[in-house]
Amino acid sequence: MRAVFRALARHATERPETLAFRDDGGAISWSGLAGRVAGLAHLVAEGPDTVAIGVPGGIDYVVADLALTLAGKRQVPLPFFFSAEQTAHILKDTGAGAVVSASPEAFAGLPLPVFTPDAAARALPDYNGGAQRVIYTSGSSGRPKGVVIGDRQLDASLAALSRVVGAGPGDVHLSVLPLPQLLEQICGIFLPILAGAQCVMRFDATRALLGGPLEGFTRALDEVAPTTSLIAPGLLGRWVKDLAAAGAQAPAGLRFVAVGGAASSPDLVRSAEAVGIPVHEGYGLSECCAVVAMNRPGENRPGTVGPILDGLEVKIIDGEITVSGPTVMEGYLHGAPVPERWHTGDLGRFEEGRLVVEGRKDALLVTPAGRNLSPEWIEARVNADPRVVGSALGLRARDGALVLIAVLAAPATGTEIAALLADLPDYARPAEWIATDPSEPDLLFPAGTPVRSTVARLVNDRPARTLPKHVQKERLAS
Repeated sequence: MRAVFRALARHATERPETLAFRDDGGAISWSGLAGRVAGLAHLVAEGPDTVAIGVPGGIDYVVADLALTLAGKRQVPLPFFFSAEQTAHILKDTGAGAVVSASPEAFAGLPLPVFTPDAAARALPDYNGGAQRVIYTSGSSGRPKGVVIGDRQLDASLAALSRVVGAGPGDVHLSVLPLPQLLEQICGIFLPILAGAQCVMRFDATRALLGGPLEGFTRALDEVAPTTSLIAPGLLGRWVKDLAAAGAQAPAGLRFVAVGGAASSPDLVRSAEAVGIPVHEGYGLSECCAVVAMNRPGENRPGTVGPILDGLEVKIIDGEITVSGPTVMEGYLHGAPVPERWHTGDLGRFEEGRLVVEGRKDALLVTPAGRNLSPEWIEARVNADPRVVGSALGLRARDGALVLIAVLAAPATGTEIAALLADLPDYARPAEWIATDPSEPDLLFPAGTPVRSTVARLVNDRPARTLPKHVQKERLAS
């Protein structure tokens, strides 16, 4: 992270009044950012070693993240999309001794000091290293686990991703993913600082990612005119549909749009390319500092997540993706030391030097006929439809039936859903489906991936409707 702070100091000296970050409430220059970061770092320096960030996003989050890093603290982002129970677990699990929040009243009931991210500006000191961040993975079930990430992981990830993205001072990044997520901290805060690029955060765009109106995202595209962004497959599908329906193309200035979190079908990627979206699918997980593989500009291969990042070694062992290298986490908080090679729990293979991810090992469904089925294979096909925010496949315990859950942003019929699955073999085709909407609690993570424990409960407890058989793929509504 020394490179990030050196870049921030350089921009503050050479381009002091140039805008660095913008959000819904205003903007901050490079000199203004450096001053606020230094001020808050000074304020928290003598405080507890572990400090939580209770800021949902925006410039205040950027200041809090950088200041706690500069002060050498262990920071703990509190995702705004986590439940109160999950947040309480995080605070207890980490032993956080303070919180940074622009709304102190939100934490008035806790016996913790609250720092506000608006301390008086100071001169930016050198970074001495040693900071950590504990990123709580939502996981597929149970309570979140804290992934400990330090300078080694971030430095290696930033070096590799800088070469992939190729950002420069003329770039503008539209931040869509929530900033408490490690991937957006890297792509929306640190990479722009290294490049001297501007980052713009629009919460309406984040709401669209979480199932809100698409207009918030498309309006942000028009207003911001970004060159780069990072989104999830569900939002990509809705964006493609919107452009195709209008006979329009994506903004001409866009040069790199990364998509990840959940699987993207090759059809969706090709449809995105057809309407001018320069989309590149990648793969990663918090335990490996967010990104392991990424398709490169000019070398995009739909159906794969691209070559492995520089500095990492990936081996497929018994069908499982394993990773070694400097981006592998320090460990889980309170957990055992990390082995030299991290077993990701994801299934995959290589195809002409590019990684293909086939799904979660622990999500495999075993059908009554003894077939092993990765639900992600089926879910990616359904998620390609722009009406679908996300989907999940489960196995009903009482009869072994495959049941699909479709989270819909717009109405769809069983026939239309069945058409998306028409070319699947019989053993992989769901017999029934459950339609729900984005307000369904605890079903989807922000990236669109399903919470498998919730899936199992809904599939076994909620009535389902029969999906038609022998539906032709051509019957899918455009």
